[in-house]
Amino acid sequence: MLIINLNQDKSKINKYLSNTLLKELENILNIGKKAIIYINKKGEYSSLICKNCQKIFKCKNCDSSMSIHSEKMICHICGNIENLKTKCDNCFSDELLKVGVGTEQIEKTLKNIFGEKKIFRLDSQNIKNKSEKQNSLKLIHDSDIIIGTKMITTGFNFSGIGLIAVILIEQELQMTKFNSEEKLFTNIKQLIGRGERKGEKTKFIIQSFIPENQTINMICEDNYKNFFIKTLKERKIFNYPPFTEYAILEYRNKDKQKAFDYTKNLKDKLDFFNKNQEIEIIFTKNPFKKYNKYHYKIILKGNKIRNFLENIKKEIFKESNLSLIFET
Repeated sequence: MLIINLNQDKSKINKYLSNTLLKELENILNIGKKAIIYINKKGEYSSLICKNCQKIFKCKNCDSSMSIHSEKMICHICGNIENLKTKCDNCFSDELLKVGVGTEQIEKTLKNIFGEKKIFRLDSQNIKNKSEKQNSLKLIHDSDIIIGTKMITTGFNFSGIGLIAVILIEQELQMTKFNSEEKLFTNIKQLIGRGERKGEKTKFIIQSFIPENQTINMICEDNYKNFFIKTLKERKIFNYPPFTEYAILEYRNKDKQKAFDYTKNLKDKLDFFNKNQEIEIIFTKNPFKKYNKYHYKIILKGNKIRNFLENIKKEIFKESNLSLIFET
């Protein structure tokens, strides 16, 4: 497996495509093999930002930046679609920057370079249901380059794969969940499995702007043992599973104040029943917006959370807008 430092090796065509990757792609295609390009982000660009006032254009229904798809902006959470802005509605500047990278950008760039080759984009914008997935199988089979999101890692059988490349591995390290590194490791292992079928010899390339990152190095070295030890140490220090139970109570309401008041009252109830303070209870006072509702969270950490909640469920689970999630 080869890791490419994008700070040192990026093509003039696209900063997210290294010269090394483009050369390997050319070599693989010349001998009749296929390539899988993995990037876990749909769209052409990740977001739109005003250069003058630094405003990030977010969805009106969600606290999520709008991804750019050609001349449209799409929220990947609720599906809201808007026309691409040409002026900032905050400072009225027309200096707007398209930033980040997605499957559509890589598809367009590679089509310009390898115009005679068949390129197929495999993401939920292209495949929305089982019927479309079934219809896409022949297109995938006939393609020379397959560009895809996480969807590409499971549920498809590929043959004749000579190269698998990850465009920007740190994209998935930006997630705030404590188990994001573990999920990334799993995704990459599944991706590698696409090229290890039928005894075929496949090259693997991982690109990054932070190749010195410890987690990225362990993934590239397939060093699961050290990754496992590192993960367990970190989880023990910060009191995460498997050293404790970890649960999230999440309340949502269209009215921000009602959402806050309900969650604050719920936190007070939990504190009342937690007299021995066996459970760590954290009220995250900064809400996030999703599907036009404000979401507030209460995090619970402790060794007997399930028992604790079971004993008081009649007191707290009275609202359909309240959900409970256990993380592992």
